[in-house]
Amino acid sequence: MRVIVQERVGETRAAVVSGERVCELHVERWSERKTRAIRGEIYLARVRTVDDSLNGAFCDLGKGPEGFLPFGAQRPSGIHEGAAIPVQIGREAFGEKGPTLNIVELDEVHGGDAPECLVPAPSLAERLSRLFEAPIRKEREADFDMDAEFDMALDKYVPLQGGGRLIIEPTAAMTTIDVDSAGRSEPKGGAGRLAVELNKVAAREACRQIRLRGIGGVVAIDFLPLKKKADQSNLHVAVKSNFRGDLAKIDVAPLSRFAIMELARQRITRSLYEVLLDASGRLSVESCALGALAQLEREARANSRKPMVTLKAGKAVFEWLDRDTMGWRKAMTARLGARFELVLDDAKPERAYEAVA
Repeated sequence: MRVIVQERVGETRAAVVSGERVCELHVERWSERKTRAIRGEIYLARVRTVDDSLNGAFCDLGKGPEGFLPFGAQRPSGIHEGAAIPVQIGREAFGEKGPTLNIVELDEVHGGDAPECLVPAPSLAERLSRLFEAPIRKEREADFDMDAEFDMALDKYVPLQGGGRLIIEPTAAMTTIDVDSAGRSEPKGGAGRLAVELNKVAAREACRQIRLRGIGGVVAIDFLPLKKKADQSNLHVAVKSNFRGDLAKIDVAPLSRFAIMELARQRITRSLYEVLLDASGRLSVESCALGALAQLEREARANSRKPMVTLKAGKAVFEWLDRDTMGWRKAMTARLGARFELVLDDAKPERAYEAVA
C-alpha cells in the first residue's frame, strides 16, 4: 500500500494504491481552505440552536455551514444556546447537509473566543498516510498518470475483464450500477454459467469503483439473474468480502428476486462527483480552470528554454482564472518565474483551454 500525491497550483490530488491498482482517489482544493471543515479537525464551536425534535444542536464552526451535534441517548451537560464547546468533525459536509460533529473532551482549551479551529487537519497526504499506514510518494507525472486515473473514475462506463461492463449513474437519491454482458462471450454451460462468471467479476470491480469514487449512501447493483440459491448466497458473500480494507462502514443486503443487491456505504466525505462536477454532470468551471493550470505548468516545464508560455482560455475558464481569488498567479510565478500569460480566446468553447509555448 502506498499514497501517491501530486501538489498542483490550486489543488492536491492523491491516490491510494494497493499492489498495482488504485483503490481510492482524493482531491483537496485551495478555494475551500477557508470554507470547509475537514474530518478529524477539532473546533471550539458556538451552539446556535438546540433542537429537541432532532435530539441535537446546530453549531457555528467559524467556516462553512453549521455542524450538527447529535446528543445520543443522553444530552451532554453544558449544551445550551450560546455555549462554547469543543467538537470534532466526524463527517464532512456534502450536498445541502452540514458536517456531523462529535463532542470531545480537552484537558485545556487555548485560544480566543468561539468559534475557532483548535486542531487543524494535517495535509491530505499525511492524513491518508496515517489512515492506511502507508508511505507517501510524490511521483512525477511521467511515472503515474494521475489525470488518467481521475478521468476513468468519472467515466460512466467501466469495462470488465473478459468482456462486459458496468454502467455507473449517480442520482439524487442513490447510485445505480448496472452489470451489462454486452461483448462477453457465452462460456460452456450457457447463460447460467455466464451469469455466475460475469457477476463475480462485476462484484469485484463494482466494489472497487464505489470506494475509488468515494460513493456514499445507498447503492443498487443490478446483477445478472441467478437461479441457484447457492450462487445468490456466494455473490452476497463476494460483495461483502470485496470491501475489505475500506475504512467506511458497509451494510450489504441479500440479492433480491430481481437480482438487485442494495448496500449502504457510510458517508465520510464527498464523492469525486460532488467535488469535480457541476449540477449538470459536466466538469465544473473550477475543475476546467485547474486543469488549465496543470497543463500550463506541464507545457512550461517541457519547454523550459522558451521565454513565454501562453494559456489560451475560453470565456468561463478565463474569467474564473482572471479573478484569481486563490492566488494562483503568485504560486505559479514561484514555480515557473514570470514566463506565462493568460489570454482570452473567444474562438474556444467557454470551458476549453490550451497552453502554447
